[in-house]
Amino acid sequence: MRRNWFVSFLFFVWFLSCNQVNPRDELLFTLISGLNPVSPATTSVSVSSSAKINVSSTSVLLKYGTPQNFGISLVKQPTANVDITFTFTNTKLTINGSGTSPTPTPLTFTPANYNVVQTISLNSTTQVLDSSSLTITATSADPYYNTSGTVSISHQRIYLAYTGNSFIFKENVAIPSLTPTLSFVITNCTVTPALPTGLSLNASNCVISGTPTGGTLPATTYAVTATNGTDSDTHNISIQIETAVYKVFVTAATFNGDLKGAAADGPAGADLKCNADANKPSTGTYKAMLTDGTNRRACTTDNCGGGAGENYYWVFQPGEIYVRSTDSASLFTANASGIILAPAANMLNHSFDSGTPAKEYWTGFAQTSYWQKASPTLSFTCSDWTSNAPVADGGRVGTSDSTNYSSIRNGSGRSCDLLYHLLCVEQ
Repeated sequence: MRRNWFVSFLFFVWFLSCNQVNPRDELLFTLISGLNPVSPATTSVSVSSSAKINVSSTSVLLKYGTPQNFGISLVKQPTANVDITFTFTNTKLTINGSGTSPTPTPLTFTPANYNVVQTISLNSTTQVLDSSSLTITATSADPYYNTSGTVSISHQRIYLAYTGNSFIFKENVAIPSLTPTLSFVITNCTVTPALPTGLSLNASNCVISGTPTGGTLPATTYAVTATNGTDSDTHNISIQIETAVYKVFVTAATFNGDLKGAAADGPAGADLKCNADANKPSTGTYKAMLTDGTNRRACTTDNCGGGAGENYYWVFQPGEIYVRSTDSASLFTANASGIILAPAANMLNHSFDSGTPAKEYWTGFAQTSYWQKASPTLSFTCSDWTSNAPVADGGRVGTSDSTNYSSIRNGSGRSCDLLYHLLCVEQ
């Protein structure tokens, strides 16, 4: 009996000696809260007691514009060098500033430095709420370290933005409500300094509304801050109050190059379409910003070198302020010739329309003879806006998403049988 017990004891000792519990067998993936130094007390993103890499249930939050460092180290000493590479969605993420996936240069661990943390910097490049994944792959002559695991990435942008940066409102007229884009849940919104008399900020959603009643006001900067107690963002906007402001809008409807209809000429027909359009504000009379060189004209020389005398039934008035009708975002103040000097990188303070996709509208202007009719071919203005004939190089257009001269003339001509919008200006 005693002999049997002794044999059993020897077997148990042998079993332990052949099945020793190894150190934690995993790739340690830790979140580093700061870029430097690497803290040994950082919180583990995923540490499993049994797997070399076990991060499949892990989710990491990355905020757009805020790179975060992560640390990688091995817990079990390898018998050969271990290379770690990363595979990721390069339209949503960069690693160490690069969008190359898989990473071309691996992190290499040796038997000597296997437990020394090496860092990588992850940066979200998508500006919307989104998700992606990061796959970590270990390759080594040590078969223990030929494995991989995946981290789920949640992308977030802490973002507050209005449709423009500078707004000009008309005194004693209700403003179009300014509703911002918010990419995160907020609990409070504040503004500094206080808004002009008659305007207010909704503390729950940052919407600005009201009627300015305190008289005219020069352009003043206001800092609007949205917060949820943890994250916050601030958008600076300029507000100006004037006694006279003229609106500009892009029509909802589209038209072929025959704009005349029952009117006396093409521009007059386009005006009728502006004033009947669904996007027209409730007050005011509007004209279409286009030229036929005869019935409506901005300039006969580049940038109206001869002054306002070159205007003929033109739509912009010298010295007046023009704003986008949808939000009263500042566009420009017309010079003494009723235009904006071209070319310039930012002729307009904002584009003529804030919506997407961009819209193109008939204008008839030349590419380089600024503010003059495109010539000499009649099709460049669709025969002075009386023709809907299909032509390879037809009516000239502008585009709604530009702040340079392409807002007046964008690219080559468009066939006159195709449908484009009109740009309409309050008179």
